[in-house]
Amino acid sequence: MPYISELLNNKVYDSSDSSAGRLEDILISQKNGSFSPLEFLAVKTQPRGELMYVPYEAVENFTSSEISLKSLFGSIALSRLPDKPYIYLKRDVLDQQIVDVAGTRVVRVNDLRIGNFDNRTCVLAIDQSFRGLLRRLGLGGSVLAAPFKVDFIDWRQAQLLGSRGALQLNTAAEHLSHLHPADLANIVEEMDIKRGSSLLASLGERQAAKVLEEVDPEWQNILVKYLGPEKAAKILSYMSTDEIVDLAKTFDSEESRKFLSEVRGGRAASIARLARYPDNTAGGLMTTDYVAVRPNWTVLQAQEEIRRRSPEMRSVIFVYVTGEDGGFHGVVSLRRLITAPEDTLMKDMTKNLASVSTLTPDDKIDKVIELMTRYNLYTAAVLDSDRKLVGIVTIDDVMRQLFPTA
Repeated sequence: MPYISELLNNKVYDSSDSSAGRLEDILISQKNGSFSPLEFLAVKTQPRGELMYVPYEAVENFTSSEISLKSLFGSIALSRLPDKPYIYLKRDVLDQQIVDVAGTRVVRVNDLRIGNFDNRTCVLAIDQSFRGLLRRLGLGGSVLAAPFKVDFIDWRQAQLLGSRGALQLNTAAEHLSHLHPADLANIVEEMDIKRGSSLLASLGERQAAKVLEEVDPEWQNILVKYLGPEKAAKILSYMSTDEIVDLAKTFDSEESRKFLSEVRGGRAASIARLARYPDNTAGGLMTTDYVAVRPNWTVLQAQEEIRRRSPEMRSVIFVYVTGEDGGFHGVVSLRRLITAPEDTLMKDMTKNLASVSTLTPDDKIDKVIELMTRYNLYTAAVLDSDRKLVGIVTIDDVMRQLFPTA
């Protein structure tokens, strides 16, 4: 089974044993999740140096030592390709970034393994090893290459990112959409800024928001600036409020004003207010993304409010019972809300929380961790001096504070 590095620039002979030219490139049609059969050879003729295309079914032998055709070159070569998008392995794949879907990583293509599968000659694997790079330089069999192992990635597990237009990026977004947002974030961080922002923009805005939340804060800042206020704002609108606040803190005042002016849903004022709290306090950690209900509402009304608000929520574990003035009455767990009769009033189900199990915006991170650990809290209510609910701190925000690089 040859490598593409062993095939490129080799002479191509027709059935008369005459040299038709040299192999310039190999064309395939990308099929995600499967091996891609070779469809055309791009042959550079001599001495004119023009590209002619030979359908692969016209090839007799295709090895590193011999490339020959079944018929005369002039009777089978095409000057123009059929109207169909093709991927050129040398031009579009070699030296490019690809996503190893199984390993959720971005790697560089140093060489490609060609071989037979199901009676067809296909691209079987990507070699991303240093040995593959040495092979490209003609040193694959040298003593220099001996210490380095070949590192193959199954072609079926590879996703091209492309450097020649949006088609491959849109395909990549569709193929990668099943990955966890944290894995997608790792992939975006490993790309250059152009490809990373393009992949992010190719995702649906709601999914892009989940991915952006998982991206390193410094990289978030760069990506958002590269996307521009309008496109970034559409994605930011689906991010949780506390994540947008953290991002806003990385901008200077003019940049922050510009991006927040594009955020829809009346959240800009809330974000600006939260941004004033220091990072190491409950105020700096809290979010205003929670479901609030009134004491005199029924369970059915509360359930309808959850349905209305849930698309913008990261998760719903409790509903928070507050008065018209924002005064905090207590919480009701989602489990209790689901099992209670629909006509039950919220005030009859509310669990009142003692002041020792709530936070104030100025409480330091140590107190937040101590309180949530002591009372086994997934979320903690943050109350102001008038015991009005101003936000909640979630356990994942605490974990991120403890392990910022996770």
